[in-house]
Amino acid sequence: MASAGAGCSVGPDQGIPGSMSFGVLGSTCAPDRLAALRDAGISVVELPLAWDRYQPVDRRVDRHYVAQVQQQLADCRDAGMQVVLSPGMHYPPKWVRKLPGGSLKGSAGGTPKKAGAELVFSAKVRDAAHEYLAGILPELGFNGIAAIRVGTNAGGELGYPGPDDGGHEGEFWAFGDAPQSGKGLAEGVSPSPMPGWVPGSRSWNGSSVNDGQVQGWWDWYARSVVDAVVWQIRELRELGYRGRVHVPVAGRGVLPADKAEAIKGRLDGRANPDGAQERGLDYPAQFAVLSSLPGVDVDFTGLDDISAVEARNASPPQDKCLPRDDEDVLHDSASLWSSHRYTSALARRAGLGLVGENPGPADWPFTGGAPRSDSLSDQLRRAPQYAKECGMTMFLFGFEACLFEEEEHSQSGVNVDDYKKVIHEIRALP
Repeated sequence: MASAGAGCSVGPDQGIPGSMSFGVLGSTCAPDRLAALRDAGISVVELPLAWDRYQPVDRRVDRHYVAQVQQQLADCRDAGMQVVLSPGMHYPPKWVRKLPGGSLKGSAGGTPKKAGAELVFSAKVRDAAHEYLAGILPELGFNGIAAIRVGTNAGGELGYPGPDDGGHEGEFWAFGDAPQSGKGLAEGVSPSPMPGWVPGSRSWNGSSVNDGQVQGWWDWYARSVVDAVVWQIRELRELGYRGRVHVPVAGRGVLPADKAEAIKGRLDGRANPDGAQERGLDYPAQFAVLSSLPGVDVDFTGLDDISAVEARNASPPQDKCLPRDDEDVLHDSASLWSSHRYTSALARRAGLGLVGENPGPADWPFTGGAPRSDSLSDQLRRAPQYAKECGMTMFLFGFEACLFEEEEHSQSGVNVDDYKKVIHEIRALP
């Protein structure tokens, strides 16, 4: 999903019952827009914050920015909107990235050009993030906050950097001093079980690498990134927040059959169609970790992404969530499903809540767009239906700016009235 807050440029068909609220991503909380959104039946807005704007210099807070955000939040509350707050830790200040271990280091020596704060391994970065959260959240308060979003990568989602975030092709991201030697490692985080081993290598310390060792390394790699999300959730709870927490996720992660093949290949790049391996996305294991915490919702950020287009065109179509998916997701045939169908089934099976959003304009970065991706108007028509079928409790349209034609250079092809019509149609369904 593209980062919120940007402007806009261009079998049986039986659903899973459940109520659903409607919202928008990247809200400005402008009173005139809020009035139009409320009239359309929208009750939730996502308000994006930015760490680099709050604290552009170490130990110096931009009070003008704080006042601006406080006013936005007050306007949303006055309009009766529930707010999904995005703390914006994926926009770290430059001084944070310059801290010891402040930037991830790749297996080929790369450093991601665009990446969130290095919350996975660095003690110094976590200390800075704690200071940020402990500073801004009490100033905003939790009244009217429907959820707070937490993630680890440049798009604010669960995972290490992806293919578009810099570095080298197929690069894994746990090769700094902290994960490799333990120097500067965050408290409670484990260093690599195979220090110095690089995925794809057939040997380690002069001996051949076996499947069990590679499996152990992979489990550590995937567990470390979800533990960084758990750390953020615990920080929020210690600050007194008791509401829902949204964990944005994209795609299907590494499918079990692909993981087995990749382990045998020593993670050399095989069975890795969308780069989920280097991003460390092992959803069955990671969702089990998240399920141990109360109040957590998986936020699927790609409703009606390119995988939905392909699954919809399959024979028979494989895009829609069905009642038996929680059981059938363990079968090999689930590899044909759309990403939202597969990942939703895993989340429900783990007992996690579910919310979702469409990718946004296909030509934006981080949306995973492709030449055959649906247009934004098609996403508006299809994505809320997918959300309802999958039993999601909230749908957020990306993005607010795309609904307002007065936005400079707006060519979205959709407006608030279009969304209003979709909301009425969805609510009329059984």
